[in-house]
Amino acid sequence: MGSGMAANLLKAGYKLTVWNRNAQKCEPFARKGARVADTPADAVRDVDLVMYSLSNDQAVEDIVFGAKGILSGIKEGQIAMDTSTVLPATSLREQEAYAKRGVDFLDTPVFGSKQESADAKLWIMAAGNQAVFEKVKPVLEHLGPTVHYFGKNGNAAAMKLVGNLIVALEMEALAEGLVLAQKAGLDLNTVMEVVKVADFRSPLLVSNGQNILKRDFSPSFVLKLMLKDANLIEKFGNSLQSPIPALRVVEKNLAAAVALGFGTENASALIKALEKEAGVEVKAGSAR
Repeated sequence: MGSGMAANLLKAGYKLTVWNRNAQKCEPFARKGARVADTPADAVRDVDLVMYSLSNDQAVEDIVFGAKGILSGIKEGQIAMDTSTVLPATSLREQEAYAKRGVDFLDTPVFGSKQESADAKLWIMAAGNQAVFEKVKPVLEHLGPTVHYFGKNGNAAAMKLVGNLIVALEMEALAEGLVLAQKAGLDLNTVMEVVKVADFRSPLLVSNGQNILKRDFSPSFVLKLMLKDANLIEKFGNSLQSPIPALRVVEKNLAAAVALGFGTENASALIKALEKEAGVEVKAGSAR
């Protein structure tokens, strides 16, 4: 995700410094003129805006708060933005730590896949000081077609979890529906034709459904990260005493699919846990 965003910022003409735990991932940007930093602390030196996209809350802990992390190098007057999917409490902890250093912070998580990141088609949310948001909005607009402001820090992180709850339930519904259709002997290509036009259609259902029928589970958003997000949503929901009964069903199936060895495949591979239970394989041309 971060690679796509960085590429689009370079394309837009911004001067870029990059860092990654895997230094090889920085090489394409170095060839295009970006400075490659040795550490997160080095990466934030002499820049106006710091952006990072990390896989989970622990990565934020390591890269932001850890030794030679962002906080050890950032200076008063700079702006930091976290595009990761994390708990709102994590965003608030970041905001507090940055404020002590005179740094403005926005939580700016995004919806979209690696391909949408590369194509500058992310859907972006932002929360924090509105004047700071307006200042950085032109940068964010190079990353996607829409930018939504949610008010105080933590709110954009909360919206990301709300959205990912909906995504997880859609993916579960698709998997259950296709397995049921397979067991019922329906022509799955015709099933997907209905999914494309009926009032319950969505781009997520259509694209993932078509790929499932082709048995294409190449990752745009990996299964194990969806399980991670489901666990975050459960923590967040429990903290607010907000009921999330359907999510627990999805968590069970995600965990089962990861246990079966599909964690690095696309999130749609959660269907494989249901297929095993049903004793079928969902694919085009397999109807009875």
